[in-house]
Amino acid sequence: MLGEIKVGRCSRQCYREKRPLKEGEWYYSVVLQNDDEDYERRDYSAEGWEGPPEGSLGHWKCRMPIAGEKKLVLAPRAVLIGLLRQMEDMPEQAKTRYLLALILLRRRFVRVITGPPLAANDPGTPNSETPNSETPGPQMMHFEVVDDGSTIDVAECQIAKSEAESLSESLSELLYCEASEIQQE
Repeated sequence: MLGEIKVGRCSRQCYREKRPLKEGEWYYSVVLQNDDEDYERRDYSAEGWEGPPEGSLGHWKCRMPIAGEKKLVLAPRAVLIGLLRQMEDMPEQAKTRYLLALILLRRRFVRVITGPPLAANDPGTPNSETPNSETPGPQMMHFEVVDDGSTIDVAECQIAKSEAESLSESLSELLYCEASEIQQE
């Protein structure tokens, strides 16, 4: 089971340079586990970044917000699930689709089903048969959509470090929209 790590917000200070981060400045954040089993977040300016410290659990690159800039929000749940389904027919988007599925899992929009899909004729599953363990090819992850119980299969992908930034950018373009674009109901 995947656990969640509670991490604080950006400190808005460079940990190494001991200075405030400026509007629009790129910075890196890192999560470390302390001796007392707590987690610590550290933020570094691009100039102060020398790579993740030893023992870090993860790191990512962000940009400080700019005053007056429009706020981006995650697209609605139904749109994200629909996008995951549409991307099934786009093999060139397999890695982006895999990362999208993991994001939806983390947000609890889908949950993992162990074993093959529940029904081969379910509209959320591919029409082809589930490959057996002797068939070469990617391992499949089986997800159930929390809202309606339909299933979606997603191929597991290996992501190289060199691909991470471009995949992150393409995911951001797909997943986020301006808050003003979402209809208020």
